[in-house]
Amino acid sequence: MNKTFTQLLLLAIVCIAGYWLLQPDSEQSPPPQSMPLPWEIETHADGTSSVFGLQLETTTVAAALQLLGEDHELGIISDQQDRSGLEIYYSHFKTGPLKAKLILGVAAEQAELEKMQAAASVASYTSSGSRKFLLNESDLARIQQWPIASVTLIPAAQLDTDTIVARFGPPAKQVVVDDEETHFLYPEKGLDITHNSEAKELMQYVAPRSFEKLLLPLNSAVVQP
Repeated sequence: MNKTFTQLLLLAIVCIAGYWLLQPDSEQSPPPQSMPLPWEIETHADGTSSVFGLQLETTTVAAALQLLGEDHELGIISDQQDRSGLEIYYSHFKTGPLKAKLILGVAAEQAELEKMQAAASVASYTSSGSRKFLLNESDLARIQQWPIASVTLIPAAQLDTDTIVARFGPPAKQVVVDDEETHFLYPEKGLDITHNSEAKELMQYVAPRSFEKLLLPLNSAVVQP
């Protein structure tokens, strides 16, 4: 299995994260309290990084579930443009004093996702128009050794720009999409923090060696002067 996620998966990540953000909380047990903090990112010589105890592009689905717990939702989310992503969602995640929602993106080729969607045990439409596919037992067993390619954190509390810079350091670059949305980019950490004055912050973590792919959705979204 290729350890890098496909371009389509990265293009869909913000849409998929938005779907999970709109879902109601359920009564689930939080993960262990000793979880590293969001700004505690460890980088490795091979161009990968570790966050929340997960080494991106290396840690498997099985290992991630063992670390974070079984109280999760796992499935393929396909948006209205048929861009799909295999996601593991934790509605109750705690890192230090910060409560958040956590989404793990599993590395998967688009062709594999389409096959699993066709063989899904349950498929349904969401209120946003996206489709959710639950894997059958065979595919669920098969993905256990696939690597986690990305992590998305959605804090419960809004963070202002001063707090972002104080915790994560000055960004290498800021990209202004519009009057409401600004991206704080940390390529050496594999991190893109989306600050939105009208919504929750969105922290997207990838391996630093794959950071350029995170920029793809921004290329068409940035407001030109």
